[in-house]
Amino acid sequence: MIQTFPESDCLELTGLHIASPQGFLAALGLLRLCTQDLGLNVRLSWSGSHARLHGIDWPVLRTGMVRHMRGRSEAPEFTFPVTLENGSQAPVGRLNRIRPEDYRAAARSMRGNPRALAFLSAFATDAVVSRQGYAVCNRLDFSTGQQQFMPKLRHLADELDPTREDFETRLRHALFGGPYEAQHSFGWDPVAVRRHAHEAEAPTHSAPPSQPFCIWLAIESLPLHPVLPIGPDRAVTTGFSGEQYLWPQWSEPLTLEEVRLLRQRPISTLEKLEGVLAIWRSAIASSGRYDTLSTAVRSPGYRPIPWGFGRDGSTQAKC
Repeated sequence: MIQTFPESDCLELTGLHIASPQGFLAALGLLRLCTQDLGLNVRLSWSGSHARLHGIDWPVLRTGMVRHMRGRSEAPEFTFPVTLENGSQAPVGRLNRIRPEDYRAAARSMRGNPRALAFLSAFATDAVVSRQGYAVCNRLDFSTGQQQFMPKLRHLADELDPTREDFETRLRHALFGGPYEAQHSFGWDPVAVRRHAHEAEAPTHSAPPSQPFCIWLAIESLPLHPVLPIGPDRAVTTGFSGEQYLWPQWSEPLTLEEVRLLRQRPISTLEKLEGVLAIWRSAIASSGRYDTLSTAVRSPGYRPIPWGFGRDGSTQAKC
């Protein structure tokens, strides 16, 4: 049975582009937090270039984001303890340095908290252990060397605290378009990749550009990208095929659970799935010492006709 929805408000999220891996991740993160964390009945679709969020208006979204971001950096999924090399414990720092026993202890402490457990399953899996004895982490973690994913995440959450005067401006810039700021993009925004020798100023003298709230919303999408064991010594991150991150484009407004099912499908089946207009892919590339997602390309065979999922093609998405 096909679920139907009444006509309602629709936000044209012109700052979240389908042709950007960060834009796609941010749109999924917004859908997840609106549905799971705020309890709102919203759906997500894509126009020719950007995301659309159905069933909500700006005042409701702004109020919900204020409530959601209050104290977000202190959430248990971002602060659970891990054992350091010297045997002491501290809040989790690197995703690729979580011992299986710490992972299981964190899971026990998050019992009854589905959001926290969903983030934990996205950070790593204890079902596959690296040669160094750590849980295998998410492929979207491009930190390396002394970089630590979780402290950067917590710092960004503090920067986006709703008590700051620029909170609404930053949110508007992310969702509807606006100037970039000095903020690391976690390697998810190809536009922000630094081309070092081609820059007018040495990278050591300038901060990398990005949209802080776009990055945060992308972080909120991680529960839709869990790390899954596919053998005794191998795990994959949902959405990846080899060294490429892939994502579908659709025009029919979908709920969170429908998007979750779409993300869980084998990548090889998406292109032929009725309702999918196109497949985008972004290869992992190196920028200096760091991995990043590269400029996205759309697969051949783009189908601009907005066929509905499991329908006769006569139903078109409406705002």
